[in-house]
Order: sequence, then structure tokens, then C-alpha cells
Amino acid sequence: MNRNILRQIADIQIQADKITANATNSTEIIDFARYNEEIKAYLLQNVKDDFIISYVREIPSVPIEDLEGNTSLSATILGLFSGGLGFNIQQMKRLERAKEVVSILKGKYASIEFLLKNHFL
Repeated sequence: MNRNILRQIADIQIQADKITANATNSTEIIDFARYNEEIKAYLLQNVKDDFIISYVREIPSVPIEDLEGNTSLSATILGLFSGGLGFNIQQMKRLERAKEVVSILKGKYASIEFLLKNHFL
């Protein structure tokens, strides 16, 4: 197993910590979600152990479609009349949901890192 993937797995855990600990914006979470998908794809292609693959398949995707600004017309109009407060509350809820998934991802990657280190090194 390539040591670079172990570094990337450690890196994604650090990024997950930063996202869950700090108030972040949707762009950071979207970038994190894409990085997560890249790492998952690499692991699925290159890891041959079925037990580890089962852990990789359990890694959820971050719900970025909620963060990419797709709001309903009524929510947009309500947000305009309330000074943007409705939109901000809705966006904060979306960010919190995404952060919950990021927290789960961190634990999954910690388990995979442990398994890879003990299996391949």
C-alpha cells in the first residue's frame, strides 16, 4: 500500500477536525466532500482486502447538493423580506447537517487508517 494514501487519510481526518470545530462556509465543506470522494474511489480501486473494502463502502457522502445554493423560490422571497434571516437560518442548518456527516467520516477514516497500517505495514 502506498504511504501517500496513508498521509491523505491522516490529512482528511485533520481537515474533518477543522470543519467540525470551526464555523466554516459551504465552499470548504464542498471541497472536503470532493476530496472524500477522491479518496474513497482510490481505496475502492486499490485495496484488495474485502474486510477493509467493506469499511470503505460505509463511508458516507457529504450532502453537498444542500450547500450549493439550491433554495426554493418561497424560501428566497421569505429571506428577502426578513432581511436574509430566513436564508441564514436555513443555511446554518444545512452546514450543521454536513458537519455531522463530516464527523462520521472522520471516525470511518480513523478505522480504515488503523486497518491499513496493521494490514499492509
